Amino acid sequence: MSSFAPGLSFIDTHSNADTTNCKSFTFQVKPDVCVYADGASPPRARQSSCDISAAEVVIEFKWEPHHNPFYTPASGPSPTLPFVSETDKAMDTLGQITSYTAAQLGAQYRTHAFSILIVYDQAYIIRWDREGATVSSAIKYNEEPHLADFFHRY
Repeated sequence: MSSFAPGLSFIDTHSNADTTNCKSFTFQVKPDVCVYADGASPPRARQSSCDISAAEVVIEFKWEPHHNPFYTPASGPSPTLPFVSETDKAMDTLGQITSYTAAQLGAQYRTHAFSILIVYDQAYIIRWDREGATVSSAIKYNEEPHLADFFHRY
């Protein structure tokens, strides 16, 4: 990964919650992947633990399309159609990624944070700040280089 995303380490944290920074939360903060800067992970992350206070980018994977919180009609985006899907599974996903970012922004002195949501064969780059989120269009990461470009330039 070092040639693909210089200066970044991708750590599988899906089974290990951040129990240091988030112990007072009523939910577990355990994103699927935490991305750390400088190619050197924090000591706890080497053991696949999540350290949300040091994470640069959080990545969450969902394998079923009905977990996708962002709705894009086949005809493309429309100002008259809803962008957020309101199904239970989609709202659960949206709540999950929002809570991870809230924990990250609360643990770090940042003006914004990025996260990646990958749902089946599509990826979304999300830029979060204290006002809300800006979501990219769906990226077919097997066909388009945008996700790779994001990490290469991060």
